[in-house]
Amino acid sequence: MSIQKNAYVVMDTETSFRNGLVFDFGWTTMDKRGNVLGSADLNFLDVICKEKPYYINKIAGYARRQRKAVHKVTTFAVGQRLFNLHIQHLKTAGYRVILCAYNAGFDCRVLAGTSRAFGCGKFLRHSVELLDIWGNWATSAPKCYTAPATASGKFLSTTAQNVYRFESQQPDFIEAHTAYEDTTIEAEILQKILKRKKRLKIVKDPRHFDAQIWEKFPANPLK
Repeated sequence: MSIQKNAYVVMDTETSFRNGLVFDFGWTTMDKRGNVLGSADLNFLDVICKEKPYYINKIAGYARRQRKAVHKVTTFAVGQRLFNLHIQHLKTAGYRVILCAYNAGFDCRVLAGTSRAFGCGKFLRHSVELLDIWGNWATSAPKCYTAPATASGKFLSTTAQNVYRFESQQPDFIEAHTAYEDTTIEAEILQKILKRKKRLKIVKDPRHFDAQIWEKFPANPLK
């Protein structure tokens, strides 16, 4: 009996300012060794025309990236179809599909909300398992983890940017805050987690993700 291979589909979203609609969606799919099995970098013109994105100053940069084969400007409905086709192809190839994101509850929520807003029905058309990179990193993080404090001063920051700075030993790294580029660093963080061989928390319902993860990293643990 063959062992089913895992495909980790690391996704990320950027949302509009007013209603939190997804205007930028990307994914990087890898196996447990980090080999890339697929990727996409999508901007949704129907959302961009309707609402102001958080990172609207990056629109010119998105336009420049259209020269790259991985980047597409399309509609949300087409992006949804492409994503589900990607999952279908992985399943057909015999992979166990695990959908991952950093703070995955947020991405699952805004994708579902955008799908409803545009009358596209349920965003995911296939049964998949879910993995929150943030939560799983927190349970496997080295005890020597260090980062700037959060605004409250009570906890160490565990944003994707600060975790990547620590894990990659690149203290000056600045996160792009474009969906596809963010998936590339989040995939690297996931690779670090997999190499630690800790038990992963994988769920089928986003309501079962760990909550208040930041509380695991007090800024002054001895106080």
